[in-house]
Amino acid sequence: MKIGKIIVFTLVTLLIFVISVSCASSGQYMALSNDEVVIGTVKAIFAVRSTALISNNGKDAINTQAYIRLLEAANREYPGYIDIRDVFWESGRSIDNENTEISAIGKVIQAN
Repeated sequence: MKIGKIIVFTLVTLLIFVISVSCASSGQYMALSNDEVVIGTVKAIFAVRSTALISNNGKDAINTQAYIRLLEAANREYPGYIDIRDVFWESGRSIDNENTEISAIGKVIQAN
């Protein structure tokens, strides 16, 4: 009976871990201020190591990578000095045993 409890505990713990990693998302990063004017939106998809989704340092790195990828996409679409605000991202499908797809979206503003 003791082995059965250990197996159930292990399976429940694993299920909670998988759900928390597979549903990871950011809060708002690089918030839009009241005096900034939005000229468009951009999206980007990129891969990160799956372990980044379970640590605060990893999520900070994903925020930075999302910002960079969105800025690259915006530079291809919008001329002039631009920046990205209101960055949001969420994890998607597992690419392999080590990497997860991230979808990011952000607002493009005219930078001064």
